[in-house]
Amino acid sequence: MFELSKQRLTANNQFLTIQTQAVPQTRIISETEKQTRQREENMQKLRGFRSANEANIRQSGLAAQMNTKSRRRPGFK
Repeated sequence: MFELSKQRLTANNQFLTIQTQAVPQTRIISETEKQTRQREENMQKLRGFRSANEANIRQSGLAAQMNTKSRRRPGFK
């Protein structure tokens, strides 16, 4: 068998420690990105609901204005 040099052993050990640290770190980053994407999708959905609701309110308000008579007395502003 062959023996690895001290420098090679140190390099291998450092590489393994970096690799084991990188795996959980990338998992955390991917989970964070997933949560951010879900939050943005939910925000877009809620904005769509809100704008549709505002459009309904505006439409019903316009319809109500067209159906009601003016209640002001003549000659007054």
